[in-house]
Amino acid sequence: MLSAGRKYDSIYYFMNILIITGTPGSGKSTIAEALSKRLEKSSYVQVDFFRKMIKAGYASPHHWNDEVERQYTLARRNAALTAVNIAKAGFTVIVDDIVRQKWVLEWRSYFKDCIVQFVLLNPRVEIAKFRNKMRKIWTVDEKIIDDLHGFLSEENTQEKGWIIIDNTNQRVKETVVEILQKIKHE
Repeated sequence: MLSAGRKYDSIYYFMNILIITGTPGSGKSTIAEALSKRLEKSSYVQVDFFRKMIKAGYASPHHWNDEVERQYTLARRNAALTAVNIAKAGFTVIVDDIVRQKWVLEWRSYFKDCIVQFVLLNPRVEIAKFRNKMRKIWTVDEKIIDDLHGFLSEENTQEKGWIIIDNTNQRVKETVVEILQKIKHE
């Protein structure tokens, strides 16, 4: 649970870690980037950055297997080490990753001395698919989006401590404001 700190000209000040998840096309990267700009001192850590550091032997998540799992675990651990170092320097860290409930304990183990909050961006699945198709970088198979939407919606619930944001009809700024408001009241 994050606690809101001082407010500086509409920029909120926290010293915590916020993990944003959702399906491909849910807006994780866009929202994390925009949110980081609203905080006085913040950093944005993308787990995909660490996954894509592997150039030879990269295992694609389009065909999940033990090697993909191993590489994702490695990426999460490296992202977490980076996030902790940045948080210790007094910055709020926003991490962008696809996080199933079964990985929450792993994430928490990396952040033992930090306040961590999990946010699920949960637009309707057809919206996530549409946004995925509009991407300029790379797209994900729609079957993966369907599967992940089901897993994330069922597993990552408010009862388990998640902040859930239905950003189906929201602009980026509206989603950022809702996240800030919900964090402030947690």
